[in-house]
Amino acid sequence: MKKSLNTVGVTIIVISIITVLIGCTGEPDVKITERENRGLISRYFEEMNKGNKAYLDEYFGPNYVYHGPNGDLDAEGFKTMHSMFLTAFTDIHAVSEDIISSGDKVVTRWKIQGTHKGEFQGIAPTGKRIIVTGIIISRIEEGKAVEEWEEINQLGMLQQLGVFPPPVQGEE
Repeated sequence: MKKSLNTVGVTIIVISIITVLIGCTGEPDVKITERENRGLISRYFEEMNKGNKAYLDEYFGPNYVYHGPNGDLDAEGFKTMHSMFLTAFTDIHAVSEDIISSGDKVVTRWKIQGTHKGEFQGIAPTGKRIIVTGIIISRIEEGKAVEEWEEINQLGMLQQLGVFPPPVQGEE
């Protein structure tokens, strides 16, 4: 009787270990994947602060599509837009205020600060310091961004640059 209890005990331990190693369902650990996806986005902001435009080649997955305020862009179009922004605001500092992930999507609320030192979308350098905020939803596949949807406070940016008048304040 003692041997059969030991055999049963060993069998249970072996099955438990195998279950932990391969997972009950054989699916990837979603929490680990979500953490990795958030890491990809965090690194994007770190590389932007360094002015590293080459990082985008690592960031984009195949057939990347960006849906932004000015329409849809492929990876090359996004690189052009990104480069234009980094050239116009050379002292840029980007911060991810919040990063929330669920499954293959990561939502990031961000803030970017910089001084307008170069031409930006036809606007001559103003020397003004701006703070721009936005939210981007990134869909990640196999550790790469494959599709993103972004909303940017463009009106606030244009007001800070002096191109668009600020709202009229009501009289008290």
